[in-house]
Amino acid sequence: MAGQLAHAHTQLYNVAIGSTAYKRGEYIQPVIGPYLNPVANFTKNEIRCRNDNGVSPKTPYLSVKAGSEFSVVWHRSSDSPTDNMVAPSHRGPCMIYLGKVEENPDDIKWFKIYELGFNKDTKKWCSDVARDNHGRVDIIIPKDIMDGKYLLRTELLALHRANHAWGAQFYPNCVQLDITGSSNKFLDPPPEFVSFPGAYKQDDPGIFYKYWQDKGQNYVIPGPKVYPPTKPN
Repeated sequence: MAGQLAHAHTQLYNVAIGSTAYKRGEYIQPVIGPYLNPVANFTKNEIRCRNDNGVSPKTPYLSVKAGSEFSVVWHRSSDSPTDNMVAPSHRGPCMIYLGKVEENPDDIKWFKIYELGFNKDTKKWCSDVARDNHGRVDIIIPKDIMDGKYLLRTELLALHRANHAWGAQFYPNCVQLDITGSSNKFLDPPPEFVSFPGAYKQDDPGIFYKYWQDKGQNYVIPGPKVYPPTKPN
């Protein structure tokens, strides 16, 4: 049973800058414990990156220019066409954060740069969209930030058990980036900074959620607003 459950779970498999894809696990921090298991208790340090680290000293930094297209790719165990990223039953939103590296990982302040929840027109969650794209989600590294070393924190949130206390399943991973070419200033309004642990609460509507009853119709993605803010049409 344990093996079957792990086979339903997921991990950040690799990343890409534009059309350049990097090797499996390269620049991605290792995780502790069985590598596909989710984080259930988001009050623990594991909610940062699925490990106890702030920075992984053995993981190199990937150089990337601010404003670049950046892709993250989730898989279970391989990038073969039969690996569908995560079990179809494990549906929910995707969030991506940046946190500037600090000597003490408790001091890292994170801000959200991407989120995708439920689309009422297509009836698809972000997990469905990523699965349809062979596990891949494309983002832009913000231009209006500060140069420096960062952790890019990816997160899939599976909601199939979220109607129970501590039932939501978090799948965080961290990529180590060295970002250059930014404007070295934030836009106004600046990012909403949060801490991990600390950003989420059990009674957040996007975490304790009646998934089977609501079916995405009124879902609220947890965490802060996305930076930079979306420009009005």
